[in-house]
Amino acid sequence: MTPPQYLRNIVLSSQLVAVLAQGADFSYSGEAVTTRFWDCCKPSCGWIGKADFSSPVLSCTADDAPADFAAGTGCNGGGAYQCSDQQPWAINDTLSYGFAGVYITSDLTHGAIEDAWCCACYQLDFTSEPLIGKSMIVQASNTAYDVNTASRFSLAVPGGNTTSTNACAKQYGVSQSVFGENNAGVSSSDDCDNLPENLQPGCRWRFDWFQDASYPR
Repeated sequence: MTPPQYLRNIVLSSQLVAVLAQGADFSYSGEAVTTRFWDCCKPSCGWIGKADFSSPVLSCTADDAPADFAAGTGCNGGGAYQCSDQQPWAINDTLSYGFAGVYITSDLTHGAIEDAWCCACYQLDFTSEPLIGKSMIVQASNTAYDVNTASRFSLAVPGGNTTSTNACAKQYGVSQSVFGENNAGVSSSDDCDNLPENLQPGCRWRFDWFQDASYPR
């Protein structure tokens, strides 16, 4: 999968270093847990004014064309959805790129919320099996408020998790069931064959590079 142009030249070296678009001093390091999601909703960081950035995260129409930044989310009757290229891809056996819903605890952000991480980029160095020695660079495209007791990166992985909003069914014109069970996603690499074709590479990434790891740190 070809990486989006705006992520191609990112180089980060420390564990959780945030680089905000306007160069603000928001650098964080520490431990975090990872989960996964793919609900097809408009990314939370796709709204104008969420942070001090030059442009919000892109959203897409049902035919995967760029949507107006003011368009409402497909999870609530609007026409903006998660773009298909916001899925992970591997560079080599130890490095991948991708997108994530992020929550960073207030002790690190000094009370700031989404404006402290929206559109920032982070390097995640995994410290638990089976991913020890692997790293991932992600852009914060979304927010992970549903767990707020620890810093968390919910990786955007097609078929990785879904919800009852049925936005994926609306976006792609397929049964919501092809995206797997609510709060779980698909159960095997073979299930990825049932997803829309442009989402299948990111789905298989979970079972290949990511080794179907569950909540790795």
